[in-house]
Amino acid sequence: MLDPENSATQESLYKRLGGYDAIVAAVTDLMPRLYNDSQLWVYWKGKSVDSRRRGEQLLVDFLCSAFGGPAYYAGPDMKSSHHGLGITDAEWDLTLRHIGATLDTLGVAEREKNEVIEASNSLKWDIVEVPSQPAAE
Repeated sequence: MLDPENSATQESLYKRLGGYDAIVAAVTDLMPRLYNDSQLWVYWKGKSVDSRRRGEQLLVDFLCSAFGGPAYYAGPDMKSSHHGLGITDAEWDLTLRHIGATLDTLGVAEREKNEVIEASNSLKWDIVEVPSQPAAE
């Protein structure tokens, strides 16, 4: 008899999250959170709706590929695509909170949520360039 816990560990995160449609749903929920955040919106200022949609599709492809799905990611690596943006630790932390809120909204199980956050954190230093400065007193 198969051990359900053991067989779940052998399934890719892509499958455990629900596959392509679930990842599209996550990106569809997440991106407006980021676009509308008063601290993060600047990263999309001046981008057309078409450019945003292309970025969202690249994110879907990246996540599907990174999580073990059948998609091919043809975009730039994370370091190249974020170089020069000056993303701070504080902005990174805020983005992770939005990712967590998206996963909660979609009812993602704690185990998979933790894996997504862990995978995101593995990219932190390819994305963050500027350490947060302590608040002035």
